[in-house]
Amino acid sequence: MRTLRRKQAAATPHSYEARSTYTANLGVPDRRQYRRTLPGAPTVADLVRPGDTVATSYSTGGVVIEVKEYFCKAPTDETLSHFTIVYVPPDRARGYRDSDRHWINECVAVGDRILMLFEANSDEVFVVGRIRPADAVRHRSILIT
Repeated sequence: MRTLRRKQAAATPHSYEARSTYTANLGVPDRRQYRRTLPGAPTVADLVRPGDTVATSYSTGGVVIEVKEYFCKAPTDETLSHFTIVYVPPDRARGYRDSDRHWINECVAVGDRILMLFEANSDEVFVVGRIRPADAVRHRSILIT
């Protein structure tokens, strides 16, 4: 009978760090490096509106139905603003159920980009389709004779 020896894996230290407030609250090390929207700069609510179509760098997305602002208190005692983008699949945009709703949490506008609050999180949100504003829609008049 032959005994197989298993090769021991080299001890490689993993340096995990918090990528969200959820993981930070679980005790994952938080380097306390956060993204912020500069005063006077456009916010996430200015960059994406209900009716727009969004996609993420991790291949999800849909039609936005709501953009909400939230605040959290960082361990540095500062209050950080961030947004949640609520969307539904494109085929459900006209009529959706609660189970169709999806969330992209802790979004922050940095320039014209939508990034995540924690710098350790490299995810990004892209506006791939913009709804036309109501005043841009031209009504055609029909002449009946």
